[in-house]
Amino acid sequence: MGLLIGLLLAGITGVYHHAGLRLLDRLTGRDKRRPNVTVLGIFIGLLLLHTTEILAWVYAYQTLHSLPGMGEFGGNFNGSWQDFVYYSGINYMTLGYTQIETSGDLRLVSMMESLLGFMIITWSATFIYSAWQKAFR
Repeated sequence: MGLLIGLLLAGITGVYHHAGLRLLDRLTGRDKRRPNVTVLGIFIGLLLLHTTEILAWVYAYQTLHSLPGMGEFGGNFNGSWQDFVYYSGINYMTLGYTQIETSGDLRLVSMMESLLGFMIITWSATFIYSAWQKAFR
């Protein structure tokens, strides 16, 4: 069940990220006179996009944690909002090397966030690199 939930969440996040990149491209990709503004606008947009994606996973973790039988958080975890944000952010950015551990289906959901984070960060790096090339051509 955890793998299926993780796949669904990763798919939704991927669609959201694609829409965000398309919006950033439309908002920033047309100003050929100020390439620095274009690149910085994309950078700030990506920062906001990634942050909202991490926060969406926080909501998912909080919801799943409240359901019986989905697994537990352990280690250095006290159930605070900050713990969920830390866990999701570290999982998204570093493939889950955190002081918080999971068990049960939450482990598989976490695994999918790690895979997603790797894919999306790579996607975003390619996007900003391409925008840089276009802007300073």
